[in-house]
Amino acid sequence: MSEQDKIKQRLEIAHVLFMDIVDYSKLLTDEQSEALHELNQIVRNTEAAREAETAGKLTILPTGDGMALVFTGSVEEPVECALEISHALRAQPSLPVRMGIHSGPIHHVKDANQRENIAGVGINIAQRVMDCGDAGHILISKRVADDLAQQRRWQPYLHELGDVEVKHGVVVSLVNLYAETIGNPTPPSRLGKERGSVRALPKGARKGLSPVTRAIFIIVGLFIALTFAVAIVSVIFAPAIMRTLDKGRSAALPQPSATA
Repeated sequence: MSEQDKIKQRLEIAHVLFMDIVDYSKLLTDEQSEALHELNQIVRNTEAAREAETAGKLTILPTGDGMALVFTGSVEEPVECALEISHALRAQPSLPVRMGIHSGPIHHVKDANQRENIAGVGINIAQRVMDCGDAGHILISKRVADDLAQQRRWQPYLHELGDVEVKHGVVVSLVNLYAETIGNPTPPSRLGKERGSVRALPKGARKGLSPVTRAIFIIVGLFIALTFAVAIVSVIFAPAIMRTLDKGRSAALPQPSATA
């Protein structure tokens, strides 16, 4: 394996903006082409995308009904881009788009045509985050939100939604990013539904106890129960035991002589 191939296999952290056109499959073929063309134009015209692409820190991956923008610079870049896209879509209500953002590891691969491509958990989770939204939503993972919250500018945009179980049982913490004229303030319709692949979890939910921890709790519980039982038995039978002991002592004492 060449040194260049080894470098390409190394994991790197990227900031991914994933988006798609809602109900794309319901459109006619020519409508699909027109919708994708409009979305591509909007994305290409954003200042955030142009600057990142010029700096060599942006890769755009077509996904059929949308795209994934993989930024390798600042975590703010995909957020800035999403805000610009959301603002532009206000003028085109006939183009329903939802977006999801996550920061995570990615790696370079070659596709079936031996062309350079990008894959990894960072892209997968960004798609899962987006899948939870409706038209107009800009959903971000808690990891991204925590980074943004370090700057006062972003704090008014961040609105926690809680933990959600997505595909393959993966749990992600979602935050809805919106302002007065940006994003969608309405909670996603898929949250809270028991059916389907997305299920809302109670906030603060924790994983079950490990087998070792459960065993320890059981042993401690049995010990406490045994101690309590012994104490009760002692209280009940202590008087009888004491009387038996007193009789034994009395029988062992020498009897007084009958002669004076």
